[in-house]
Amino acid sequence: MERHHKAPLLAAILFATTATAQDANKPVVNPGTPVPECRQRINIDRNGELPGYKSTWDGQEVCLPFTPTNQLLPRGVSPDDFYIGEFSDERIRQKWQVCKADPGCVEKTMTAARAFAKFEPRDTGTVDKSGVIDFDGSVDLHQIRRPAYFGKPEYGEPIAQSDATTYIVEFTVPHDSFETRLLKLEGDIKLRGWYIKGTGVADTDGKKKRALVILNNGGGGELTAIDDPRTPPFAVDQATGNYSPAKSDELSEEPGTRHWRGFLRAFNAAGFDVLITDRRGNGISGGRNGFNTAEQANDIFRELDQLDTGKGLRVLAPNGQESAEEPAAKLLLDGQSAKEVPIVVGGYSRGSYATQWFMQKNFVQDCNYDIPEKPCKGPRGLDNIKGAILYGPNSAGLGYRLAGHDLVEGALRQEFDTTYYPDSAILANVDKWPALQIVKGTWDYVEGLEGSFATYQRAKGLKDISVFLGPHILQTQNPQNMEFAAGRMVSFATAAVLSRKEVPGAVNPKDLKELVLSVPHQWELSSKP
Repeated sequence: MERHHKAPLLAAILFATTATAQDANKPVVNPGTPVPECRQRINIDRNGELPGYKSTWDGQEVCLPFTPTNQLLPRGVSPDDFYIGEFSDERIRQKWQVCKADPGCVEKTMTAARAFAKFEPRDTGTVDKSGVIDFDGSVDLHQIRRPAYFGKPEYGEPIAQSDATTYIVEFTVPHDSFETRLLKLEGDIKLRGWYIKGTGVADTDGKKKRALVILNNGGGGELTAIDDPRTPPFAVDQATGNYSPAKSDELSEEPGTRHWRGFLRAFNAAGFDVLITDRRGNGISGGRNGFNTAEQANDIFRELDQLDTGKGLRVLAPNGQESAEEPAAKLLLDGQSAKEVPIVVGGYSRGSYATQWFMQKNFVQDCNYDIPEKPCKGPRGLDNIKGAILYGPNSAGLGYRLAGHDLVEGALRQEFDTTYYPDSAILANVDKWPALQIVKGTWDYVEGLEGSFATYQRAKGLKDISVFLGPHILQTQNPQNMEFAAGRMVSFATAAVLSRKEVPGAVNPKDLKELVLSVPHQWELSSKP
């Protein structure tokens, strides 16, 4: 899925020196965090050294690398004053206005911002034309690939085992502010994907409870894109020795997607219902803008409404029968309300941003920062939302990203009517969420691992943080680490919907070093030392 991260990588190039180029003697973590003890080269996706902590595996010393903190605390400034105070919606808007007075700053920032305000070409159907749909038009739901499609011998994906209980779904939502105000588009768009029925989540006494997991794809990710395992996970440049992740080729439309679908299967095999649609602007869903993550959070609320009322909903059942409106709604939750069944919301990368905005809107304050009026209301207050899973997130906000990303977000909100990066309101209010899980590779580039740990520390409810040795992208992840991630997510979601006080197997690290040393003993495929 390399294509989906070009925009974030462009922003990184424009705004800061990467951590691999930092002087090894300079601090890379904040005061109070254990000082790194070693340096380790990793290939995907840094092709350079990162700081790490020492451990002993099978009698041999190893250096376990992690992404350092990009923006350290200024001397004499508290974490709250910097990471929360300096990266709020108000402050990033103020900083963008200052930037606009500097021609050099404006040019650099707008170049990066435009990468998040453009159409993303669809990948689904580029290898097998049977997957192509007219995403802006009326669609025959029979054309959409089902889980069984990925059970072909050349793919062999476990998700095929969920085909018999998978419904093709189509929701109706409005265009976002970028599309209505800048592109002058009118009318509605459709969000399409799968609703997979489960058998119920078993409690310790054997009784089963109906529960739903709502998942959101990563940046530009497409639910029904082909990922052929015959595509090599990475390539090596013979001239430089640098490694690059797999890209779309004659076999695969989106390398790495099979791991994401594997997570869907893991939830469903554990008894969960699973709802997943391609987000607006991506894949088999309609729309032109795939970057407005706060609007994508609004879409989750719209989907819940339509699961109850059926208004705007269309469903294709496993038996080939199509229905719409109220009869369609009754098919999915079998008469239960989407406002009552226990729900865990989760997402990968850009989908985790949408998840964070959803939790903020439900439990803290429902604001829309993508229009000049910035209307705010009280929290939505759905009490059946039991927790959030953030895979590869920017959980701690803009302060833990590369310097300059706050200017990009200020420009997106004010010049492009789009809310993309989470600001510090998420970090400031994560203690109001009922449950939080963070899952990521230790050298995930999106935010320094110290930022993810800071978010975990602030959470007050049920919580878990689980890490493995790997980058942000999925293509080159070790399959054993993906099994580990799936198991951790299922354990968390089960604990959340059953109102348990602890997540089985949780590490509960006291500091960053303890967190890094908790990784399973498997390396990302390109970076075995």
